[in-house]
Amino acid sequence: REYIFRWYPWTGEIKPPERIHRVMFLIYVQLAVVALAARPPGHVHPSALPLDAKVHDNGDVSVLMNGEPYFESEGLFFRHNGALYLPKGSPIPSKASQPGQRKQLILERIQRDLKGFDAMGTYTETVIDWSLDTTRVSTGVKVYQGGWIVFSQRFPFGLNLTSTGDENQIISSFPSFRLPENNSVDSRGFVGYKGNMMGYHYRLGPWTSAADKDKGLPDGLDGTGPLIVFEPGAPQPPTVVISPKSAFMATNQVVDNSSHLLGSRSPSSYLRYGIMGRVRELPLNFQAEIILCPDLGINRAMYNWGNLLLRTYDKDRAPPKLDLSLTHMGFATDNGAWYYYQTEEGLSYQDTLMAVKEYSERVGVKYRYLQIDSWWYYQDKESWGAHGVLNWTARPDVFPNGLDFVFNATSWPYVAHNRFWSNKTDYAIQNGGQFRFCMDDKKATPIDPGFWMYLFAYAKKWGVHVYEQDWLFAQFEENHCTLDSVTTAREWLVQMGEAATAHGINIQYCMSWPRHALQSVEIQSVTQARASDDYHPGNDQWRIGVTSIFAHAIGLAPLKDTFWSNSTLRGRYGDDREIAPRLQAAVATLSTGNVSPSDKINWTNVDIVQRCVDSNGKILAPDTPAKILDQAILSGALDPGSKLGEVWASCSEISGFCFPQILNADSPPTTLSFEDVLDTFNYMYRHPGHHSIDDVNTRYHTFLAVDTAAVSLGEPPMKTLQYVSKESPLKLSATNKTDFQLWALSPVLPNEWSFLGEIADKWVPASSRRFSNLVADASGISVTASGGPGETIEVWAVFVGLHEGSDYAEDRQDFASTNGKNIAHCSCTMSNSGTVRISLPMCECLAF
Repeated sequence: REYIFRWYPWTGEIKPPERIHRVMFLIYVQLAVVALAARPPGHVHPSALPLDAKVHDNGDVSVLMNGEPYFESEGLFFRHNGALYLPKGSPIPSKASQPGQRKQLILERIQRDLKGFDAMGTYTETVIDWSLDTTRVSTGVKVYQGGWIVFSQRFPFGLNLTSTGDENQIISSFPSFRLPENNSVDSRGFVGYKGNMMGYHYRLGPWTSAADKDKGLPDGLDGTGPLIVFEPGAPQPPTVVISPKSAFMATNQVVDNSSHLLGSRSPSSYLRYGIMGRVRELPLNFQAEIILCPDLGINRAMYNWGNLLLRTYDKDRAPPKLDLSLTHMGFATDNGAWYYYQTEEGLSYQDTLMAVKEYSERVGVKYRYLQIDSWWYYQDKESWGAHGVLNWTARPDVFPNGLDFVFNATSWPYVAHNRFWSNKTDYAIQNGGQFRFCMDDKKATPIDPGFWMYLFAYAKKWGVHVYEQDWLFAQFEENHCTLDSVTTAREWLVQMGEAATAHGINIQYCMSWPRHALQSVEIQSVTQARASDDYHPGNDQWRIGVTSIFAHAIGLAPLKDTFWSNSTLRGRYGDDREIAPRLQAAVATLSTGNVSPSDKINWTNVDIVQRCVDSNGKILAPDTPAKILDQAILSGALDPGSKLGEVWASCSEISGFCFPQILNADSPPTTLSFEDVLDTFNYMYRHPGHHSIDDVNTRYHTFLAVDTAAVSLGEPPMKTLQYVSKESPLKLSATNKTDFQLWALSPVLPNEWSFLGEIADKWVPASSRRFSNLVADASGISVTASGGPGETIEVWAVFVGLHEGSDYAEDRQDFASTNGKNIAHCSCTMSNSGTVRISLPMCECLAF
């Protein structure tokens, strides 16, 4: 949102002194600044690597980093009235974008040094007006004081007859960045998100291969999303994130490999941004924007980029306190689950789910919700590619007593799945229903906001807590309703989200392309999104470290999908079994998304599942999802012979101290320096309410690290302990999926105690969802723990006991051979209210 200051007219006969005008203006400015500073979404800090832009007299743009060209934009174009308009001497785009006559785009005027202020801060803008015979368009370049840049295309009078007939192409182009040749000298690399599940099938590689059709940048409908461009550098590689900033559902990024200058036979390659190619017309005052966000570090730049989008659309990056599916464990029945389109022998689905409830209570596993997949509602078996939805109500052969019966009997609210809509849906006016739908050959798109209000009011009555919108890509692609219009796809998602908010329902996105995920920044009710392919016993869809960067940046919880906790269970999917249930459970916990096992009754590995949660089913997750480290991305993109190691990091903050988690799975041996460890979390605390980076660097001198994955196999907790300091890096062994490492790092506190938490029992031993009010003083450590009524927990702490100025590397002790003199561990039982105050080393337990 842009803040526009307007002078209100003086209604009296006597004009006020000019001094009053000045005072009023200052008041308006101060109120606007206070309002922006106080808003919770997306705390934004200035870039550590600001960009600048030079707009040339012909409309081309040089993006500058440290005063040197970093990207060169040239060769813009627009389609209007069936013709392609481009400036004289401009590179001619590929044939796919230029059917029809070519005409000259005339530069009419350049306005420079225009000052402004919006949700992203103060900027200076250059605006260029262009003439297309009978109409005008303009392009703009905003350079923000914080170091980021926004390119814009504006259509004050709209455009007509624009379509190229190819939805993966574009009808406009600005910016258009020239890409390097394959044999050029360029040390940069890239990550580009592509395909379903938030771009789970991402591409990464050297920038010199960006134009390669098979290995280069993703583009088109399924490949338009955040593009990360980075240079070598440790531990903080210089990075720029490029993505749409608005018109998310209508914008394409396109790699144009056949552009050429008039008179030249050798084509050049460009990364072009514009409106998708099948759009037939643009409405008055339509605008599309592209943002470039620089910073030091890949994770850091993505986080700051996401903050800028969240701040622009006023969406909270809030802890998921009101989303039960993100705070507590549930039971799943989706693809990969034992009960996916299958029941217990001789039982209906209704009775099978009641039996799951009885079994879970008997073994002490506390499920708090139920995910119900597509097996329960009416589907059209003749619709596009899969079964579209006819009517989103429960079939009586599945739930004889209705969905509300199971909800009331189990007290489990639903995460309720839905697909795309069939063109035979009962809800459409065209089929005798009440609501307006846009009809395609096989699919239908709701365009009536009253439809979603009706659907969610009905769903709320039978217990829906989360609406899972699956098959998002299918609703969008091969559908003239969403591809020929520049507004319909956005309206479909926004109307869905507004109705969900009105009824207190959260939304989960599934099978989303990157553009759907980007659109969620406008929709407060979208809290989570699948970041992996579908689970299947034994497959590798747990690798969500790269997509989690994307999800966390824009305020979504990344979901790993369901898993089996038992390694010997077979028979549902042939002879396939889950070979790495511990890793599956650990990743689900570290994701901050759903933890939803799906074992057959009597086959749950209770120990593995209980390591994820407390006795009340609350997920003991970190504060931030585990995301792949910058170093792993650098090696995977820039070292062709290297393996992209799955080394991820997350953090839990307790009383101002960060307790990192480092996952090392299916990776070669390596080491993480102390700076690497600090950089896994310090970029997230560069905003009010948290400690500064200077504070981070002075507060943390040493960590103690324990491998909780080894402990889960029976290893004594202290046997795995490592010091991590400037002199002692964290040593990571070669790992695979069954023999992985999960390092829990605990800071050495000012009194030389280190609180390790529940290292013997939980994947995340020091979760802020469990512990609070940590105090370190002369007597030791005290901390408040919460959980289920009467739950007993065991916590550990270590007294390092080194004198001031000592060398931790030289004075390192073998804690396994000290007879426990510097080790404290204590078991305490919660009160009926589920709280206890624990003091170490005295082992005092005060339940309250």
